[in-house]
Amino acid sequence: MGLVPIGMVVRAIGLEGRVGVAGSAGALGRLRRVELRRPGAEAAERRVVDARPQGKVWAVQLEGVRDRDGAEALVGSEVLAWREDLGEAGEGFHYWADLEGLPVVTVAGEELGRVEELYVTGGVDVLVVRGSGGERLVPLAPYVTVDMEARRVVVDAPTGLLDEVEREKGGPRAERNRT
Repeated sequence: MGLVPIGMVVRAIGLEGRVGVAGSAGALGRLRRVELRRPGAEAAERRVVDARPQGKVWAVQLEGVRDRDGAEALVGSEVLAWREDLGEAGEGFHYWADLEGLPVVTVAGEELGRVEELYVTGGVDVLVVRGSGGERLVPLAPYVTVDMEARRVVVDAPTGLLDEVEREKGGPRAERNRT
């Protein structure tokens, strides 16, 4: 399936070559290999010797990185994993690679578009959905269901989230929003 972004090297940790990886949400604890990619460069495979949570990052020891200078040289590298190495994300969790390209529909079955991007906000991640009605930002909140069996994302939108769609169609929300 290919490489999936799972985090970013944000700092060196200690003197023995550990790197701090942010954004991995635990995937590093299960991986034996990763790819590191610097901006404008090809990805290079590295074996994961050890990985453990340390505060808000993962402290990762990579084969061949033996000191702080080696770790600091990797700061800013994107950390990628092979999708087949990741396994299942777990109940209620999804890898970005699994969501990309999925159709997004309302509970009434109206197509809103396809998942094109993901904004990681630090709080609730936001799907960027593009379709015939333009671009919509859909927070991955409790009213959004990812149905992997049907290969789609279903939105039971609260009032206001999709008002422009309702106005275009003359739906019930259009009436409520007139001033």
